[in-house]
Amino acid sequence: MFDETYDVVVVGFGAAGTAAAITASDAGASVVLVEKNPEHRHTPSTRMSGGMVMTVTDVDAGARYLDVCASGMVPIDVSHAWAERAVGLPQWFEDAIGGLDMVASAGAEHPGFEGAEAIVAVQPGGVAERLAAAAGGGPRLFEGLAAAVARRNIPIQWDTAASRLIQDADGEVTGLAATRSGQTVALGARCGVVLACGGYEFDEDLKRDHLRTYPVHFYGNPNNTGDGVRMAAGAGASMWHMNQMIGRAIGHFDLDGHPLNFIIGIDPPGYVICDRAGNRFANEHNQALLRHDFYYDLLAYDAATNTHPRVPCYWFFDESRRRAGPLTYTHFGAVAVGLYDWSDDNSAEIKRGWIAPGDTIAEAAMAAGMTEESAKQAETTVDNYNQACLEGQPDSLGRPADTMVPISKPPYYCVALWPGGSNTTGGPRRDRHGRVLDAFGDPIPGLYGAGELGQASGVLYPGDGSNLSEAFCFGQIAAEHALNRKLA
Repeated sequence: MFDETYDVVVVGFGAAGTAAAITASDAGASVVLVEKNPEHRHTPSTRMSGGMVMTVTDVDAGARYLDVCASGMVPIDVSHAWAERAVGLPQWFEDAIGGLDMVASAGAEHPGFEGAEAIVAVQPGGVAERLAAAAGGGPRLFEGLAAAVARRNIPIQWDTAASRLIQDADGEVTGLAATRSGQTVALGARCGVVLACGGYEFDEDLKRDHLRTYPVHFYGNPNNTGDGVRMAAGAGASMWHMNQMIGRAIGHFDLDGHPLNFIIGIDPPGYVICDRAGNRFANEHNQALLRHDFYYDLLAYDAATNTHPRVPCYWFFDESRRRAGPLTYTHFGAVAVGLYDWSDDNSAEIKRGWIAPGDTIAEAAMAAGMTEESAKQAETTVDNYNQACLEGQPDSLGRPADTMVPISKPPYYCVALWPGGSNTTGGPRRDRHGRVLDAFGDPIPGLYGAGELGQASGVLYPGDGSNLSEAFCFGQIAAEHALNRKLA
């Protein structure tokens, strides 16, 4: 029935898949990594990330913090299991990976929440010292993970697209069907299949049907097209968090007929972000800090016009910001994995039409797609903002005083920004052991999940490195339970 059989079959060679594969291998089990991408075009979100990993210094405090951020969307025992494993992540990196020298680089994104003091994000050594905390060590982190996989001689089946789960007459998942070079292959799994194949960031139907607004764009792995959602659903899995994502405002551009998305850095000041009518609507400093809750400021819906008035929104800046450096980060995202080489002074992107210039704010606004009426209002909005800066007035939307820098050096520029981010978090519901659950809350035997596919997070992103932390923790948890289920 099966072309090959292993103890554990892991779908996806990213953080979650690596953690599952290494855990199974170190336990003496046979394991295979099934990767959709060919080796020369492997762009996992881990490699595209900033390389931060959230750890926990106290289990109970960390679990309370994760529970508050989840806002009831995750059972407390699942959050507790995450915290239990996150405490040991620094030692796991040293023992299982080695050579990364993970150092502290950030804390909780919501420091006022109960238990926030227990949250510490770490990053590969040297990165935090050389770069701002938001810029990344993702390529360095993934290099270490890949080396650890290679040392263990864990087989990787490249360019192999998983398509369906194979179940026996009792509903137990016993393997996986996949396509390689146009041929179907069947891989048997004696202990379990771990779905670690990412979310649905690049499946338009799933995004339109489930996310809270549309369109939404993502700058993570462009091959995350919802394969795991469909496979799990086909096996009878219940879904959760399908309306959730890790978000902020991002850039969405056309590169020679193909869409390409970028994380956007609006710093240094000054900057103003307006809605489609040309009015400010939120504290832009949160976007400058790359806080993930700025995404919620973009979700307004106007029933009278049947529009989302902040989709897109428009970022205005002047020549001083244009000359200050790239509008995106070169150490993570699309640039870090070679999908695009952003120019140092943004001149190439102006030529491409991604950055709209103008002698006035209104000209730049219209060049970016705003109507003439909205462009005139945007110019008034920026004039009022500049006046407030010059007079030292408190900002009506709560901007810190030191960010109130006038936009006054022509030419002026405008960039349309869209709701988006690194990844979705919806997918198959799972329990504290990483087991995927069916519609009645019962585990589907032999099926596990880890990482952004059905991630154990809810309304608020806990902080820098939470995505990778959850992936590493539940990758380990899933593999351990699968082996114990059959081999203990």
